[in-house]
Amino acid sequence: MGATGGRKSTGSGRSVRRRALAWGLPVLALAAAVVWSVVHQRPLQGPVSVQVIMSAGGASAVTPTPGSAPVFPATTTTTPAPALAATPAPTDQTSPPPDPTSSAPGTEVPAGIDESDPFLTVAGGSYVLVTSGDPTGGVAGAPVDVPLSTSLDFVHWTTPVDALPELPAWAQPGYTWAPDLHRFGSTYALYFTALVANQSPPTECIGSAFSSSPTGPFVASPTPFICQMALGGSIDPRVFVDRDGTPWILFKSDENIGGSTTPTIIWSQRLSADGTRLLGSPTPLLSPDRGWQGSIVEAPDMVTVGGNYWLVYSANWYNSPDYAIGAARCAGPAGPCGDIAPAPLLASNYQGAGPGEASLYQDADGIWMLYSPRRSLAPAPDVPARPVYITRLGFSPLGVYLAQGPLPGAFDLLDRGLWAPSP
Repeated sequence: MGATGGRKSTGSGRSVRRRALAWGLPVLALAAAVVWSVVHQRPLQGPVSVQVIMSAGGASAVTPTPGSAPVFPATTTTTPAPALAATPAPTDQTSPPPDPTSSAPGTEVPAGIDESDPFLTVAGGSYVLVTSGDPTGGVAGAPVDVPLSTSLDFVHWTTPVDALPELPAWAQPGYTWAPDLHRFGSTYALYFTALVANQSPPTECIGSAFSSSPTGPFVASPTPFICQMALGGSIDPRVFVDRDGTPWILFKSDENIGGSTTPTIIWSQRLSADGTRLLGSPTPLLSPDRGWQGSIVEAPDMVTVGGNYWLVYSANWYNSPDYAIGAARCAGPAGPCGDIAPAPLLASNYQGAGPGEASLYQDADGIWMLYSPRRSLAPAPDVPARPVYITRLGFSPLGVYLAQGPLPGAFDLLDRGLWAPSP
């Protein structure tokens, strides 16, 4: 499976030619980076209105100075960030060279889905991409609860279908967000956020649905899976599988309901082996503790790299140019987690103001981050649309950084099987 914690593909479907490129190009890039850093290494000098923050691995994040106006393309300037002297070995796919274009790092995923909260995995020999629902509806005009598209080459994608065509009675149609897809044995679980029907003030909770196929249709459980009513509700589910095989679910309590400035909390809790039940009690992972976060942290995802647990999350109001993506180091899946830099990993940049709602995808070739490149302009539908973007990440003992490198590649059809059932 794809992304964090058990959502990994084996990478066996990659072609020999792509393997050669994937190994050869980083070697040349790393050699150039070493020479550059030795000759030119010096402190960065950023403009007055912009902080150029060196995160681990040498990548820079262009971020408004706390308290200043957001940085937009017309006024943004950046200083190229030198690579660290301790350049990672080319055999380490989790530590590729830093991205020299960190002010515009993302590449659009041409899946025909212009919605937020993208999540990518691999199932049935294909890439599977799901996003938040489309309240405007498809051809028939009815809302699409969970748009789902598949691809064999990461270039050509199927027309999105609704993986959750029927919502449970507790969920109000037209308001379905932040899906997560995970395999438990022979069953696939779809966790989603939905607006609770007939609830005042408007409250969101997390539901669960299950199917024998990764593309659905998924059948929802009759009651909410996670619903912290005393904390304003629960949103943004994300499954993480620890190194010992224990599944966890990460989520956010929605204390900012109704525009409240009460600080929100990111939580984690153990899952049963089949993903149908919560075990034990939830533990807090992270709350806002940086100026750029405002009073909100949300949209968590977790990955383990080199024995370290890393949390990627979004912060601040989703409809604000201050919305941004941060990274934190965690003691484990039950936390606690702490920020490793004073500024976001990715903030307002040439590709849009207020990027956020990130998730992680991991395979044998590396780790990527999918996200919405600009803030929401709710009420829905968002105008303009919010396409899915992807960028590669690098990891070092010091932290997370924006990295350069190829996108996920095509599957080998012969390895997949000519008569395999459709994913």
